[in-house]
Amino acid sequence: MKRIVIILIIVVGWLPCVVVPGQDDAAIKAAKAAAAYAGLRQYQKFSTVDSIRWIWGGDASLSFASTALTNWTGGGEDQIAVAPAVNLFANYKKGKWTWENYGMFNYSIQKNGERKAVKNSDNIQINTKLGHQVSPKWFYTGSFLARTQFSPGYKYSATDTVKVSDIFAPISLYLSIGMDYRPNKNISVAISPLMGKATFANADDIIVLSNAGLVTTEKDATGADVKIPSHSRYELGGGLVISMTGNIFKNKLSYNTQMELFSNYTQHPENIDVTWWVTAKYKIYKNISADIRFDLLFDDDKKPTDENGQLRGAKVQMKSYAGVSVFYQF
Repeated sequence: MKRIVIILIIVVGWLPCVVVPGQDDAAIKAAKAAAAYAGLRQYQKFSTVDSIRWIWGGDASLSFASTALTNWTGGGEDQIAVAPAVNLFANYKKGKWTWENYGMFNYSIQKNGERKAVKNSDNIQINTKLGHQVSPKWFYTGSFLARTQFSPGYKYSATDTVKVSDIFAPISLYLSIGMDYRPNKNISVAISPLMGKATFANADDIIVLSNAGLVTTEKDATGADVKIPSHSRYELGGGLVISMTGNIFKNKLSYNTQMELFSNYTQHPENIDVTWWVTAKYKIYKNISADIRFDLLFDDDKKPTDENGQLRGAKVQMKSYAGVSVFYQF
């Protein structure tokens, strides 16, 4: 499974570098310029020039924050945080057929005082979607999404450090077919009555498996709860993905949001898995921007363990970030 993810990363990463014959540089640059919007990801954009089949590009950014104290009587400690991110896209359009590919990669570390550096954000997301237009606003679509992380994750407390995730653990894969409604170039509503979800974790740690939703409980002969770990989980259901992008204030402020909903038909379909993220970038000066991001997650199968090693109920997870970054768009 690790090899599959690595291959997918390489494929999506190199798509922008493909040389497509028959497209002159001036036309490609003009099409890319028309697709760009204030440093935001461009994977939903297509060329309006019929002769331009492929549009590719992306952006890379480095966000940072720092606090330095010298003889500071008010207390506190030095702090530094660094967060690199890369977003790539490669889109193809011919007639009524479209093929969208994008990859999102971000990682952030933070160091406080004399303590060792720790990560507080880690994300790999790769998506490909094939569409066939059946009306001005509707497409038949088939899509594949892979989501995982680069490195182990830990939960820190005053007395202990506990591993809660691992390298490429978990890996979540989604395969879906359905229809995509696009009322305009900035909004997409993908309806998938048939969606398969697979979760994998190549780990033996019960806590890592619990956080990945791969541990269930059963009653033994005495009525006591017994935890049953697994390295994989397969689900069949339906989903809805709503995406919106745009920019305001003369392209100074760009935003991007996506909400993913999934219902397992075979087990508690009323428990909807939710993945929702919002990003906004305000261009301060040329390649300098102020960025914010908010993530909300809920998965009824992910039941983290408490301090006593017992599974607790699923909880809504939230994460927010604000910072200043230097970015480059290509």
